Amino acid sequence: MEACNYIQTRFYEDFPPLAAEAAYQFPSGSNMKPTQIECAKGSLNQICPETTVSGDIRLSPFYEVEDVKDAIERYVRELNESDLELLPTKGTWSKYVLDEEVTTQPNELRRGLVEIKWQGDLASFQLYAGIAVSLDSEGHKALVQSCRETYSVVKPFSVNGSLPLVKMMQKQGFDIQLCGFGVMSVYHGVNEYCTFEDMRKAHEVLLRIVCLLESSTA
Repeated sequence: MEACNYIQTRFYEDFPPLAAEAAYQFPSGSNMKPTQIECAKGSLNQICPETTVSGDIRLSPFYEVEDVKDAIERYVRELNESDLELLPTKGTWSKYVLDEEVTTQPNELRRGLVEIKWQGDLASFQLYAGIAVSLDSEGHKALVQSCRETYSVVKPFSVNGSLPLVKMMQKQGFDIQLCGFGVMSVYHGVNEYCTFEDMRKAHEVLLRIVCLLESSTA
């Protein structure tokens, strides 16, 4: 966990909160968190030979995924090359690097080793890169106006989720706007559902968007 803390600390130093995130009303900035820990099962008096810490990174759209991937790999490389001795320990006999006079078994490591394994490649990460929509485009103005006409109020917000292709399409010049009409409290849940009334209003919103955009180009 000390190695994980080392990587997390450097991550938050290099990818801090940005003013743009507040402007878009993101509930949180970029974050990196361990969510699962596994180790080889053994006796209670044995130190397990290896531990796997798994988790995820939620990145705000104002950072590029390739920069984060390169940074994490650099943290791990520098930790293995020179910083392992700098990790805090819990006492005199708590070590990540063993002295030469310490007897070890054949094939045992004298120096701890940290490895990073990604669940996917850079291309797949870029496919799901986050997006900050344009707040000045005709599409955004039409979306806001149509929602205001349908619901009387408009409350734009942002979430740290991901959708495929949207960042790529935005970079190609498309005016990507994101909206949803389901019941947000059950999104991705086993009981996910929507209501007919919400879908009726969704049709009204989308139809009005088309009308507004057509009139603006006429």
